[in-house]
Amino acid sequence: MRRLVTLAVMVVAMRLGAAPPRRPSLPPQITLPRVIATDNSASCDITVSPAATLLLPYFEVDVSKPVNDAANTIFTVVNTSRLPQIVRVTIWTDYAYPALWFNVYLTGYDVQAISLYDVIARGALPTTATTIAPGNRSAAAGANPKLVSLDACGNLGGSIADASLTALRTMLTTGASPSSNDCAVGSAHANATGYITIDLVNSCSTISPLDSSYFSQVLLYDNVLTGDYEHVYPDRGMGNYAGGSPLVHIKAIPDGGNVSTATPLPYTFYDRFTPRGGRKVDRRQPLPSSFASRFIQGGTAGFFSDIMFWREGAAASNSSCAASANAAIPATSVIRYDDAENPNVSALPLKMPSVMSLDTKSSALPPINGPSLTGWIYLNLDNQLGYVTQSNPYSTTRPSQNWVVVRMKAEGRYGVDYDATAMSNGCAVSAAVLATPTKPKVEK
Repeated sequence: MRRLVTLAVMVVAMRLGAAPPRRPSLPPQITLPRVIATDNSASCDITVSPAATLLLPYFEVDVSKPVNDAANTIFTVVNTSRLPQIVRVTIWTDYAYPALWFNVYLTGYDVQAISLYDVIARGALPTTATTIAPGNRSAAAGANPKLVSLDACGNLGGSIADASLTALRTMLTTGASPSSNDCAVGSAHANATGYITIDLVNSCSTISPLDSSYFSQVLLYDNVLTGDYEHVYPDRGMGNYAGGSPLVHIKAIPDGGNVSTATPLPYTFYDRFTPRGGRKVDRRQPLPSSFASRFIQGGTAGFFSDIMFWREGAAASNSSCAASANAAIPATSVIRYDDAENPNVSALPLKMPSVMSLDTKSSALPPINGPSLTGWIYLNLDNQLGYVTQSNPYSTTRPSQNWVVVRMKAEGRYGVDYDATAMSNGCAVSAAVLATPTKPKVEK
C-alpha cells in the first residue's frame, strides 16, 4: 500500500510539472484581426455597461387619470461606485426642448426609482439629500473629490410650484411655450410625451442644459451609472400590459479625468448643444443612425408591434422658437421587408419629431406586400442636415444621431420592449445603405 501511495504521488507531481501542450499554429491563410482597444470604455459601440449619461428615449404619462388607470413610465438610476454622485435629470419635449430639470443625490451603491406620473401629474420630485445617512458601504458625503460643491444638495426634491407644474404639463401635452405664444416647443397629444437624459454632474447646479457652461463646467465623465425603465399601461381599454428595457448607456471616452481631457471621438452625444468653439468639451459617445427593427403585425393571437424613436434635434439654435425645426425631422431611407424578402418603400418620405411612437401598421411606414404578417424594417434615420453647410447645426459633416426601441404586444395583456439592432456605431462616417431589389421575390 505504501508503494502504491508513493507511485500515485509521483504521477501527480509529474502531471503538475509537465509543460502545457503546445497550441497548434494557425493555417497560413488565417490571420488574427489587429487589436484596436481592450478598454471597454474606449469603443463607439453602445453597450449596457456603466456610463456617464443615461437616455430614456421615449416616455408617456397620462396625466388625466388616477394612477391606477394611467399610462406611466418609471425609470431607475443606479450608482455602481462607492463614492457619492450627483445626477441631473432633464425632461425634454418631443421637439427636443428642456421642459424641466432637477438634481438627484446618490450615496455610494445607491438606487433611485423615479415615477414620471409622480413628477408630471402630481408635481412631486424625488426626495434625496446629503443629510440622509448613507449605508455602511458608502463613502461619506464629502468623499468624492470631483463634487465641487454640495451646498445646494442638502434638501433636494419636494413639490413643484403650481405655475411650473402647469407649464411643464402644457409643454409636454399641447407643445405651447410658456414664454411665447408664437413658438411651439412640442406637438399636441393626449398624454405627456418626451424623452429623459440623466447626466453625471459635479454639483446641484441649476444651470440650464441649454447653457454652454453646463457642458464646460458641470458635466462629469466617470462611467458609474446604470439603469432601466418600465412602461406601464394599466387601463384595460388600452391593453393592460407593461414592458421595460435597460436605459441607453452612453459612456464618456476616455473614462474619468477632468474637463480638459481630450476625446478621440469625432463628435459627441451633446454635439448640437456644446459651444461652436469647443464642441468636444463633452466626450459622451455619439449614437448611430441606422437600425433594423423586427415586426409582427396581426395573426390569430393578435400580435402587434410599435417602434419608438429618438431623433437628434435638427434646430441650429437652442431657443424655444427654434425648437419647431424639430417637428418634422426627415429620414434618409425606410424599407420594409416581409418574411419572403419582398421589399417596399413608402411613397412619401418619413418625417417625425424628435420623439415618437409608431404602430407598424401606420401609413407613415411602408406597407406590407402580400399576406405576410412578419418581417423587419430597415431604418436609415440620418436627417442629412449634416451635409448642408449653411444650415448645419452640428460640428462636422456626419450622420445625425438616433435610437430605436421595439415594443411587441399580444392579446391585450402581454408586452415586451427591446432595442432595435444598430447597423453601425455612432462614429461611422456615413450610414449604411441597403440595396433594394428591383423585383420582389415570388414564393413558390
